[in-house]
Amino acid sequence: MEKRKLSVMLRAEASEEMVSMACRLNGMEHIVTAELVDENKILLLNFFEIAKLKKGKTEAAFRTFLSSDDYITQDLSVSKVKWLTAAFDNMQNFNLFTYKWDKNYRKCQHIPLVFIWSDDHRKIMEDFFRDYCNDEDETVWDAVKKFQNKIMDERLEEKHRKVLEPIELRMEPIKRVPQEFDDWVWEHGMSFSRYGIYKQISKGKAEFECTYCKTIGIVDRSKVRLRNNEKGECPFCGSKVTYKARGKMPCQIVDERWFVYVDRQDEGFLLRYFKAWRHIKSDAAIAGSSFKKRIEETMHEYRRCFWTFAGNTPIKESYEWGVYHQKGHCRWIPDEGNIDYMESILYPGNLPQAWEHTPMKYSALEILAQNMPSVALRYEDAMKMYLRFPKLEWICKMGLNQLAKDIAGDRYGYSGVGKINFKGKTIYEILGLTKVNTRVMQSIDGNHYKLRLLQVAQKCGIQMKPEQLKEFYETFGCNTTLLEQKDRRVSLHKLCKYIAKESERYPLGEKGGCWQYSYMRYKERTDPRIERKQNMAKDWIEYLEWCRELKYDLNNMFIYMPTNFKKVHDRTAQEYMALKDKIAAAEKKRRERLAAKKMAETKKAMEEIFSKNDGVDAFQIKGKGLILVVPKTGDEIRREGEALHHCVGGYVERVARGETNIFFVRKADQPDKSYFTMEWRDNKIIQCRGFKNCGMPADVQAFVNVFAEKMLEAAKNDAGLEKSERKAG
Repeated sequence: MEKRKLSVMLRAEASEEMVSMACRLNGMEHIVTAELVDENKILLLNFFEIAKLKKGKTEAAFRTFLSSDDYITQDLSVSKVKWLTAAFDNMQNFNLFTYKWDKNYRKCQHIPLVFIWSDDHRKIMEDFFRDYCNDEDETVWDAVKKFQNKIMDERLEEKHRKVLEPIELRMEPIKRVPQEFDDWVWEHGMSFSRYGIYKQISKGKAEFECTYCKTIGIVDRSKVRLRNNEKGECPFCGSKVTYKARGKMPCQIVDERWFVYVDRQDEGFLLRYFKAWRHIKSDAAIAGSSFKKRIEETMHEYRRCFWTFAGNTPIKESYEWGVYHQKGHCRWIPDEGNIDYMESILYPGNLPQAWEHTPMKYSALEILAQNMPSVALRYEDAMKMYLRFPKLEWICKMGLNQLAKDIAGDRYGYSGVGKINFKGKTIYEILGLTKVNTRVMQSIDGNHYKLRLLQVAQKCGIQMKPEQLKEFYETFGCNTTLLEQKDRRVSLHKLCKYIAKESERYPLGEKGGCWQYSYMRYKERTDPRIERKQNMAKDWIEYLEWCRELKYDLNNMFIYMPTNFKKVHDRTAQEYMALKDKIAAAEKKRRERLAAKKMAETKKAMEEIFSKNDGVDAFQIKGKGLILVVPKTGDEIRREGEALHHCVGGYVERVARGETNIFFVRKADQPDKSYFTMEWRDNKIIQCRGFKNCGMPADVQAFVNVFAEKMLEAAKNDAGLEKSERKAG
């Protein structure tokens, strides 16, 4: 429809009869008239607001033009032409019906709010919408709603088509990934997901099943260490596996990873994101499933991101596989950011050829992916990091895979523990290490924590060999305090050996039941044996702190490195807690004495103030029926908090320090019963709370107001007296 042509049509005016009728249409909101215009091709509906008609305003509030395939509404309440595309049901401040529940018929009644001016006007509407009417329709408005809903669906479909058609054209030339990618995913990318399932069948013998080579056989447990959740090797194929006791297995183990395939494009490249799942079922799950397989594998593509470059600046255009605006089947749609920053594994098989014509040509990220085939990280962040820090290539090519991963995986500009000098001109300046220590980092493929240890050791003049650094990190993590500690009794090597020996019978801390649902599912779990060492090392450091506070002689090696450490640790913990309890009790007693002293001083001062003003009982304010009580001990304040269910019990220490004052407001006839609690600080009432922190009633409010006036008056008198004494002096 031509808006310009429609807007110049004469605006309808209400007749005198309409104005008269408006006064009798109680409950109605609008009167509508209907006419055919533009050679009977368009139906024009004029809506008059009844409230305005009653005031003598005859202009139409708005008018709607309806053709065979479109509709539009013109707002007539403003001088400037304003068009509305909403249907009647969605128009603001306009309703066709109101709804009321009929108890007798147990159904909702539709009460009309729009009055059709005459039967002729109704006939015009019915004839125009004849194709949308049926016998079930109660009013002509039902047909109008059907018509408008059809038009809205067509509009929405056209809007979606404009968005989705270009996407389909963009995706059409993209081919299926090669079979080599699929093979690499299951063979290398999912290599962490290999398990050795065992079951004890006799003394020293166990039935062993490898999920990788599919071999089932009998193994000698005296030659193969089988512990649930520990890592080891398959005795048949030598593959690295995680041992699982058959009786302790969950119903199924679900391992998943995201993978990125780089697809070469004429301009830039395309990152294709795939998610792979591997389900390892228990015996019970196999028996209850129609698929009698131990392992099920699936993979699907969920995201595509096109990368082009303006110089070295990347320009991204991404799409994801999903349902567009809840409209049925899955398809490629604009990216909603659901997958953008998922940690993933990069397929190196077609790199760097896939991006050799882009600034990523010399990134060496394919080397990182090749050396760490099962480690996931945010490769889009890694690519952006390389564009900012091209010397990342050096770190990848030196075999410092862990360090490269830490740098590349940092989204906000490397903030790890190990300090990287991004402006360094040589690798030694970048790492902050000597040539010798740089070779140590290379030999153990150190991460940023090991880099930090080496940097601190170098600063302290300690030269750590590769095996020493590895052993120290596995035991103590990045604990630089031990390196800098001057009172260490033994060498780091002996200390690590002691921790390793004592940790063999140390309990293993559980990760918790939510492991598989957290971000940690994209990372490999620490070997339980290393976990034991780390837990024991943390407890040993804590144990030394206890010994220092207990005044134990740490020069005695039987105390410094005790045999059966777990037992000694638990006993020392009890002694330390007893000491802390004793110190806490003494501190509590001291605070109680101090609080009692402060409250006694407050009571004495209050007696002077109120006796001067009232000449009656020290804490009685005339005519209010309430009294003021100053607590004597901290226990009284705590009991007050318990009785009234508020937090005044925690104010004892502040009272002891003189930071605040606590008063009890009581009824004169019930002086021992808790009623309200008032806090006074800095010559003003901070708060006055009753049961469960309720507010003050009128009598309590009046009481505390009088109290505040008397306290301020006393403060002014004291200030004046002090000033006069200074002048006299």
